[in-house]
Amino acid sequence: MIQRKSRFPTQLLLAALLGAAPAMAHDEGHGPKLTDQGLQGGIVSPVLEEKDANKGAKATVLHKAELVRSEDGTVRIFVYDTAMKPFDSSGLDKTAAGKVVYRGRKLKGTSDAVELKMEGAAYVGKMGKPKGKPFDLEVAFGGGGKKLFVAFSNLD
Repeated sequence: MIQRKSRFPTQLLLAALLGAAPAMAHDEGHGPKLTDQGLQGGIVSPVLEEKDANKGAKATVLHKAELVRSEDGTVRIFVYDTAMKPFDSSGLDKTAAGKVVYRGRKLKGTSDAVELKMEGAAYVGKMGKPKGKPFDLEVAFGGGGKKLFVAFSNLD
């Protein structure tokens, strides 16, 4: 009896499945995907209630925020309403707790704190040189009696 070789060897199937694993990992981000362009040339992300941060695309967008980074490590986060119009920041906390969360293999699960203070219409702080790439910048602050959260993902 002649044994026929399979067209799809087990090793090939296994390699294909393992190669697809990173694509199946949780990477939908915090909140719905936005297509808005930043008014200051930065990256725009949704502002959510902190308790809804892990709902992904099902989370309700309360505001939008724009991250603008300078080469010296200064970060500015502008808060807008959902129509990308400047938001009255007087109802927001005067400080925000930020953290750089590392996503790369070596540093995954580690983070560095970033202190942010309201200056005019933006939260401003200094971020040290990231220890690895990619990373997320997650920021928590209060406003309107709610705990708010914004994450800027896959930064380098």
